[in-house]
Order: sequence, then C-alpha cells, then structure tokens
Amino acid sequence: MKRKIDVGSVFGNAQRTSYEYMKLLNKEYNGEFKVLVVDDKDGLHSIPFANHGANVVMYEPNEVYIKGGVIADDIISPIINRKYYKEYKNNIEIRNKNFYEERVEDKYNFVYCYRSLHEKHNKNVPMNRKMRKLLSSVKENGYIYIFYHMAKNEKDISNFSVNQYFRSGEMKRYFDPRFWEVITLIEHNDLTYHEGHPYHKKNHTHRVGHVFARKINRRLVHKYYYEIIGLSSN
Repeated sequence: MKRKIDVGSVFGNAQRTSYEYMKLLNKEYNGEFKVLVVDDKDGLHSIPFANHGANVVMYEPNEVYIKGGVIADDIISPIINRKYYKEYKNNIEIRNKNFYEERVEDKYNFVYCYRSLHEKHNKNVPMNRKMRKLLSSVKENGYIYIFYHMAKNEKDISNFSVNQYFRSGEMKRYFDPRFWEVITLIEHNDLTYHEGHPYHKKNHTHRVGHVFARKINRRLVHKYYYEIIGLSSN
C-alpha cells in the first residue's frame, strides 16, 4: 500500500540538535545569517532552519525530492507542499544539483551536512574533495556541522569505500588547528538505529560520528600577533 507524504518530511523530523545550532546562530548574528544545507532531500532541515530565521541555500540532486514522484512504495509530494514551506519559501533557495560537483564560490555562516558524504550519488567523488568543498564554504568565524557514517568494519573497503565511510580518527585530520576550533567531535563504536526510508526501506543500523567546529578568523589572529610583536619591539 502506498502512503502519501504531504505534510512532513518522508525522513521524519529534523535532527533535534539542529535547533540548538539555530539558537546559537540567532544569538551570534542577530538573526542575519546564511546557511548551506547539502543533500537535504525534501527540505528535512532547510525548512526548519528558515523557520528559525536563516537564509538557506539547499542542494539536492534528486529531482524527485523537490518536484515529487514515486520512490519504491512512497509517493513523495513536491517540496512546495511541505508544511511551512510556503511561509518561508523566500528564505530558501533550492539548487537541484550535486554540491560536490559544483564550483565553490559562496561562503556561509553555517554549513550543515547531515548523512551526505556516504550517499551513493557521491560515491565516486573522493572524500578529500568533498571535505575540501565543505570546509571552503565556511566564512571566517562561521561554523560547520557534519554528521557522517563510519565503516562498521574498517578493513572492509569493498563494502565500506574510503570515499564514503570514515575510519576512526580520520575526520579530525581535516581540521587543522591553525584554522579550526573543533568544539565537539564524537565517534560512536556502538551502532545506532535508523528507521527505513526511501532507497533503504528496512530498519537498519549505522556506525556514525559528528563534528561541530568554528573557522578561526585568521585576520584577527594575525592582527593580535603583530600587535604583540609591535609592543615587544618598543
């Protein structure tokens, strides 16, 4: 029996911690901030972010999630039918493209990447390139959050490609402490439960990690450094 999704996201509710990040950004930027959301399906996080005052640029390469259609036994309603979309559509720019194949030009106060890096449509893009594009999109003093999948068996590269799944400690290497302040980085050894969804209908488990970091304002660091040198020379 087909079920019609015409109000909420077919993926359920947005991640709860995302609302905490919105509170932080609202406080820091007085409600004027720009967010990039990569592979956001049917607006899972983009619509709640816009609801919290953000100006959102959302990337999603699968046209079905945006314009509607059928995936397996789910009828996906167009994103324009999602709850609250019409109220906040002026705050959301939808780009029906693969972010990792696009040229990085814009910078954002917050980059939000949730269950994206392992997606099949990204499997041929090297992990280094994907991470470089994400990190390059963050403004100085801006933030990035990445929720990522890890290999259940780290030696198994056939089922857990290095282009899709992280190994323990690998994520930390991307955050050079000269340029990044890692606020939280947690990697779970226990498997987490995930309900079935389009393209993976059965309930299943994943090994996951997540990182939240701030890009250091290098200009302020250099200014502070030269001020100290100047004082020392007097």
